[in-house]
Amino acid sequence: MSLALGLAFLLFACTVPVYLHAFFRLYGIVKAEKPEWVQVRGSLSFFYDGLSRAGDPNVQVEILRIAFGPRVRELRAPMAASYAKRIRILLPIGLVLFTLVLAGAIFGAP
Repeated sequence: MSLALGLAFLLFACTVPVYLHAFFRLYGIVKAEKPEWVQVRGSLSFFYDGLSRAGDPNVQVEILRIAFGPRVRELRAPMAASYAKRIRILLPIGLVLFTLVLAGAIFGAP
């Protein structure tokens, strides 16, 4: 069990940076080509005024909507589709791995 938990943690730790790279690259492409798509603000967005716009959860959800939806085809950058595909693949894999690591840590703890 310990080996499986360690392997899941290692895979999760490798998945997160690749996912974040694709996320921030897609955010940069969307911000450059279609800035109106990421100009969303929620009622609590003032908490994130000192951060980059990518730090606002409303913008993060909008980027995920773009990555999982048909709007990614409207972007002219050739790498936009590639980054969206990485997000589509790595987000579910990362969530499963995180769940396995969390469950292993909770149920495997003495």
